[in-house]
Amino acid sequence: MAEYTVTDNIRWRIEDGTLMIEPDKDGDMMDYVQNNVCFSPWYAQRDKITDVEILDGITRIGAGAFYDCYKLQRISISDTVESVGFQAFHNCSMLKVLTFPESVKTIGDYAFTFCASLTRVEFRTQEELTVGKCVFETFAGNENIITIDGLGVDSTVFNEGNIGANAKITFETDGKDGNIRWALSGGSLRLTMSKDYSDEYKPYVKDNVCSAPWHKYRTGIHRATLNDGFKEINCGMFFDCVYLTDVKVPPTIEVIGMQAFHNCRSLRSLTVPQQVRIIFDYAFTFCTSLEILYMLPEKPPQLGKHLFDTVPGAKIITIKGQDWINYEYFNDETIGDNAKISFDVFGYMESLEWRIENGVLTIRGIAGSNMQMDIMVVDNKCIAPWHKYASGIHHIVIEPGMLNIGAGAFYDCPYAEDIQIPSTITDVGYQAFHNCKRLHNITFPANLRTIGDYEFTFCTSLKSIYFMSDSSPYFGIGIFDGIPEDQEITIYTIGWKPQNTGIQSYPMIKFAKIGE
Repeated sequence: MAEYTVTDNIRWRIEDGTLMIEPDKDGDMMDYVQNNVCFSPWYAQRDKITDVEILDGITRIGAGAFYDCYKLQRISISDTVESVGFQAFHNCSMLKVLTFPESVKTIGDYAFTFCASLTRVEFRTQEELTVGKCVFETFAGNENIITIDGLGVDSTVFNEGNIGANAKITFETDGKDGNIRWALSGGSLRLTMSKDYSDEYKPYVKDNVCSAPWHKYRTGIHRATLNDGFKEINCGMFFDCVYLTDVKVPPTIEVIGMQAFHNCRSLRSLTVPQQVRIIFDYAFTFCTSLEILYMLPEKPPQLGKHLFDTVPGAKIITIKGQDWINYEYFNDETIGDNAKISFDVFGYMESLEWRIENGVLTIRGIAGSNMQMDIMVVDNKCIAPWHKYASGIHHIVIEPGMLNIGAGAFYDCPYAEDIQIPSTITDVGYQAFHNCKRLHNITFPANLRTIGDYEFTFCTSLKSIYFMSDSSPYFGIGIFDGIPEDQEITIYTIGWKPQNTGIQSYPMIKFAKIGE
């Protein structure tokens, strides 16, 4: 039999793969890790440890106690233990199940990081459990889901702040709420509607507070399924389900309620079924990972306001589906603050082909044609084929070979932030950039000869224009009409100023030499 070794206030020994620890003094284990370096007395023998027995009298599992014990598979914890220290089980990669006695009330930061095989953690405490930050943090691409079990242990205990990067947890629970039965297991929330009450729906959110009974387990919800009995996704049904990645929406759904998917920040795609006739306000707000929304209704549903309100810099959401999907329905009011949408469409004209994809409108000439754009505005109405998708245009690329930018080509593209103009462009038609109110700057190539009338009208974000030509092109009239006088616009040239003086009469215009 191996003899005990005394280290500070504990006695320990390793025998047949089992590490046994008991108190020598007060039973409070010291901390054994600092700056990711472990100095536990058994660390050098960690490859021999498959089991751990923490015996009566030990009151605390010290920080880093089992750090890098990568062969550890089982652990028995005495009911005298009250707390678990920082990184106590870090990288115990073969450990599958952990059970903590009723006495344990505190879990330290990073306690179970990179425990890649861990599938279940049970807490038997009857009191409130205190959990540190990032306790389950693990490697990117992790698909392992850890089931957390215990009385009163839910998303208020294991929240976004203490689960940790790349980790996935869930709970096992179920219940009934009016006409809905629900169950959460293995990360999947299943919602079943009673056939007798399929027309009765209550809102689950009021004043940004969610009352859905599964909301208290929201950090454990990764997938959701609704059965065919549902006609409506209730208001706030998945409110704040931040780890929800996939929702199976049945074809019977007719209504998507207000804030139904608010703050579902892990949701990447969603399909709106054919029978949907109403999508209420703020339905997809702060869905910062949402990339594709498939719209299957043959007729346009009634769309609420600010459907996609989000944070600055969020991803572009591509709307795919039926022919009715365009700028008329997805506009300033329905899109919402900071949100960016796009479409996946393409088409042809006599001399060019065009495509909108991921927010970029690309125009390229067709070989053998005259490589020129037609006039695309008539009586202040744009007839460019891409104009019906203007709310999905954020960047514009004209590929080399095109010789002109047609009149009204980008008329009323209010979300376009920049445009890439090739060196082959010689002429820009009138009103080509009218009401491009997010356009900040633009560069014209050396071969440019003419700038048409009313070119930048109502471009209220325009700050700078660069002309790379050796001499002044011809400028039309009314170039900067509709732009506030206090909005300063700098025109950069190689040193020339326009021959026609009309452009110089605008008080917001100043000239500067390129490079100065």
